[in-house]
Formats: sequence, structure tokens, C-alpha cells
Amino acid sequence: MTEIKEFFGEPIFTYTSKQAEEDGILFDITSLNPDWKKGLFNYVTTNLLSRGYMEESDGRIRMPNIVDLMNQANQIVREKSKNFKEFDTFFSGDIELPSGTKQQIFIQQNETGKFTIMLPEDY
Repeated sequence: MTEIKEFFGEPIFTYTSKQAEEDGILFDITSLNPDWKKGLFNYVTTNLLSRGYMEESDGRIRMPNIVDLMNQANQIVREKSKNFKEFDTFFSGDIELPSGTKQQIFIQQNETGKFTIMLPEDY
């Protein structure tokens, strides 16, 4: 299999998930619970978090809502991968936000091998 570098050459610029976290674009959800490091997901975009997953007044995370988000994202991956048998690097599906409205999300594998949960406009 031909590597991407052979097609495009050396990258001019890279922007890591860690840099995006430092810039406030991504939030490391594994920082909330060390056991989550065993799971599929390690980042959620702060744009998605602002849709009811954190307190507007002080930015505190609403843990029950985050757990619900992760469960819904996990269900999307489970269904789209045929119970994790046909795994891919990108998934999309609809979730129910804390407000009760439906929202499409993207789930993209990042350079850590885990997945980032995001809104389509964050892609």
C-alpha cells in the first residue's frame, strides 16, 4: 500500500489534538474519569459541549449529559460497524441533545487512535 507521503510529500503543517485542546477547540473527556481511557472516545469539541453538556455560567461539565453523549456516540459506532466487526475511522449519526432536539454528529478517529465526537461544522 502506498503511503500518503508518496502522493503529497512531507506535510507542511500539522495540528495535533493536544494542540487543539490547548487552544480550547477540543476537550479531553478522559480527564473526567481515568477509566474512560479504555473506551473509544477521548475528545469532544467545545462547540458540541456548548450544546448543553456544560454549565454556561462557569463552564463546569454536566456529567450525566456527557455520559449520555458517550452512550449515544457508542451506539452509533456499534450500529454502523455492525457490532464493532466492520470498523472504520469515521462515523456519523443523530443524537438527542440535552435540550431534546436532534443533532447530527461526526465521530472521527484522531491521531491517538481514539475518536473525537464533533458537530458537522467542526469537521
